[in-house]
Amino acid sequence: MEKNNTLMIVIIVLLVILLGSVGAVSFYAFKVFGNAQEPPPASAEAPPSKLSVEDIEKVNLSSPISTNLKVGTDGMDHYVKINLSIGVNKTDKKESPKMIEMLGANEMVTRDIVLNILRSKAIEDLDKPEGQELMKNAIREALQLEFESTLIVQVYISDLAFYFA
Repeated sequence: MEKNNTLMIVIIVLLVILLGSVGAVSFYAFKVFGNAQEPPPASAEAPPSKLSVEDIEKVNLSSPISTNLKVGTDGMDHYVKINLSIGVNKTDKKESPKMIEMLGANEMVTRDIVLNILRSKAIEDLDKPEGQELMKNAIREALQLEFESTLIVQVYISDLAFYFA
């Protein structure tokens, strides 16, 4: 009788551990995969490829951004100074003014995103046009995610200079 009770307790403990493990894995999987932010629906916006220049409002940063780059293959310290603007799809007459105002009011958030992206790049990543295009896309995508809007359609570079130390 004692043996059966002990065996029953062991089985119950193992079942509780198994159910707890399944619950923990399910909770973790939901947190990581099930709760990912999806970009807002783009139903009100025209696709960026079909927008004309007149359909895009440029939001300028108040001053250029200067920062260090990741050390490149030459082992030297490199710095960049960049002046950029954010292009907002203004065909959505209701939401685009809000987005333009939000970008202006939260310029420090935009600057922080740009700084983080630039600091993760080496000179070799940015000294060619295709690398600059990749950087602009990374900035645009990060801004879309941060501001939860696909109205941000373009990043424009008006000045880009590299410095070596």
